Amino acid sequence: MIRTIIAAALFLAFAAAVTIAASRGAGASGVQGDADCDLNVTIDDALLVLQRSANVGSAPACYYNGDTDCDHLDTPNDALRILAHLTGHPMPDIHNCLPVGSFYQLTPTASPPTSAGATLSPPPGPTFTPTPTSPAILTATPTTTPASSDAPTPTQPGASTHTPTPTPHPTNTPVPGQTPRFAGEPNCQVFPADNWWNTDISNFPVDQNSDNYVDFVGRQTHLHPDFGTVWDGAPIGIPYAIVGGNQPKVPITYYYGDSDPGPYPIPANVPVEGQPVGAPNTDNFGGDRHVIVIDETACKLYETFDSHPVNNGQSWDTGSAAIFDLNSNALRPDTWTSADAAGLPIFAGLVRYSEVQSGVIDHALRFTVRDTQHAFIHPATHEASGTTDPNVPPMGLRFRMKSSYDCSWASAEIQVVCTALKKYGMFVADNGSDWYISGSPDSRWSDDNLGDLKSITGDAFEVVNTGEPIIIPPPD
Repeated sequence: MIRTIIAAALFLAFAAAVTIAASRGAGASGVQGDADCDLNVTIDDALLVLQRSANVGSAPACYYNGDTDCDHLDTPNDALRILAHLTGHPMPDIHNCLPVGSFYQLTPTASPPTSAGATLSPPPGPTFTPTPTSPAILTATPTTTPASSDAPTPTQPGASTHTPTPTPHPTNTPVPGQTPRFAGEPNCQVFPADNWWNTDISNFPVDQNSDNYVDFVGRQTHLHPDFGTVWDGAPIGIPYAIVGGNQPKVPITYYYGDSDPGPYPIPANVPVEGQPVGAPNTDNFGGDRHVIVIDETACKLYETFDSHPVNNGQSWDTGSAAIFDLNSNALRPDTWTSADAAGLPIFAGLVRYSEVQSGVIDHALRFTVRDTQHAFIHPATHEASGTTDPNVPPMGLRFRMKSSYDCSWASAEIQVVCTALKKYGMFVADNGSDWYISGSPDSRWSDDNLGDLKSITGDAFEVVNTGEPIIIPPPD
């Protein structure tokens, strides 16, 4: 029936054959082929393009994404390219025109990073209400950790793993012709409710070395959102793709031996961390080049570091690669890395637009510090430094925003982040700039609102005791 409707629509559109100029605006960003602004490419986009080619109906704000052949005209050929993409038989690429389904952003809008030494005062003003998420964008339903009358017991020294509570595996069914999407939440819970990432640590005891840890990272150093829209020509943050069970898997190689072998379900058009706006992921740009893919049918998370496509994504050369079962609390073996230096999953700790707009982040976050100790605390499984100073944070150390810290002055987005930091905290996950909190890029972020995070200093935090560091003997 749907095919009959599409065929009839194509016939009528060709008969009408009215072409309308549709130039891309200065703030253009989104997904090529997404004419109805829901960050997915579907039959609805093809039908909307056909309507506009016949000069029927109105054009949404991001309708320029429907110009799939980049000729600045609205024609049935744009709809044909969308339909070809949806059936898995894409039409040949056009020079200097992104393939249908590709994520892009065109206008840098972020402000330069604030100097750590700058003096910032929390701005006065009202509390804002987050903009409701469009129904077309998948939003996670937060799982509330059951309240307990007893204070949580931190992991005991020497404890090697967390004993998971059996979780029924969801019976997700792949959607025929499902295409990757680059925003929203997967149709899987991201690890069980009793996982480290999802554990409420608001009542955990303060670590006896908390003051020294905070002093090292910087008590007067300002936090920084390492996510947003675009800065210096590239999206800010670590992107991800959500795929179904129909996504073909491709071979991978890696140069760190403690990696999980492939194949991995990596789409050819997957966004790579650091990928410049408008550039293909095959370009030789720098940075960590993380690739994150969630298979929401199998509920598995695939992550790679230093990721380079070979033959336009027919295979991938990477530095390290890790697979996580989202239904399990299993850790990587001790001393093993992942795509993250700490051996942790990256996706689990990202600040994501869909969560913030729902009003709840129900998991811990991840952040970086300039140096780490030659040790780790579970759930981290890997160290990335030769430093033996006990006052330097080990990988997996968990910081928590003090319950007394007042975030009521901040933007609605940062108030959601503050609430998560007080309840779930954040893990030391990698070496990098001090107090840089990770998130995913999205054209819908307000960089000005996210900038309120820069008014918060390290003094707002304390370290909770989740176990003793596992110190790895230095190599001979």
